[in-house]
Amino acid sequence: MPDSLLTSGLVRALFYRFMAFVALPLLIWLFAVWTVTDPLKRISAAVGSAEIENSDQLFIERGSVEMVGLASALNRMRTRIRTMIETRTRMLRSVSHDLRTPLTRLRLRAERMDDGPIRTAILSDVQHIEVLIDETLTYLRNDVSTEKLQRADIASVLQTVCAEFSDVGFPVSYSGPDRLLGWCKPNALARAIANLCDNGVKFAGNVTVALTQTDTAARITVGDDGPGIPMTVRARVFEPFFKEDASRGVASKHGFGLGLSIVADIVQGHGGRIELQDNQPNGLVVIIDLPNAAGVQPS
Repeated sequence: MPDSLLTSGLVRALFYRFMAFVALPLLIWLFAVWTVTDPLKRISAAVGSAEIENSDQLFIERGSVEMVGLASALNRMRTRIRTMIETRTRMLRSVSHDLRTPLTRLRLRAERMDDGPIRTAILSDVQHIEVLIDETLTYLRNDVSTEKLQRADIASVLQTVCAEFSDVGFPVSYSGPDRLLGWCKPNALARAIANLCDNGVKFAGNVTVALTQTDTAARITVGDDGPGIPMTVRARVFEPFFKEDASRGVASKHGFGLGLSIVADIVQGHGGRIELQDNQPNGLVVIIDLPNAAGVQPS
């Protein structure tokens, strides 16, 4: 009786109805969802890893008509943004370079003047302007974006930066392993840590650069014992031209306030994260988490 029931026409009819009204529509629905979400996931991943300076086509134009149109529009928008940035950068570089000629003439004329407060003030202002020009040109350099990730000794990069500061008398020390291999942009990373150390020695008595490793990242902390930065302005200190000097209670002529902006750009170029915290008992700690510390090359 059970065998005859399983092979009966009723069971076959119920099975066919189940396939026709449940299983087949479900498979069609899953396929339709996949055809829509897969291109969106691909475009979303491409947007997340986008680098404006990269001249290669970023969004692959394939799939449905709508997806091809979306990818094409994103590629055109990216091209317009890159053109706008390149135009602005060339203009600022040209202006910065052109300013050097009249500044040189002004310096030569001031040096021919008799010694006095006016001569000293003019030379001081000329030097200040030259520092601002150098800082602007440094910020406009594109080596942060063009340098490729490579397997390097992160600990050695940090030790080299700390040694360069301590060799000229600045109280900058390193704490961490003697060797830690990971994927990074060594020159850009050294530039970022040097900017943080330079900010630290301006406002604090001691600066410590520490390196630790987690399961997913290399954590770099740069701490000082200075006055710190108030919570109310921490969200803005990474903006270009924001003067963090005032937040530390120091009236200075250190520049345009581009140092931390450069650091943030470099960390972003590594796909990392940067955060400001209070140091104990006083001071500031800059925490940088760099992914790919386990030595696995990013895709």
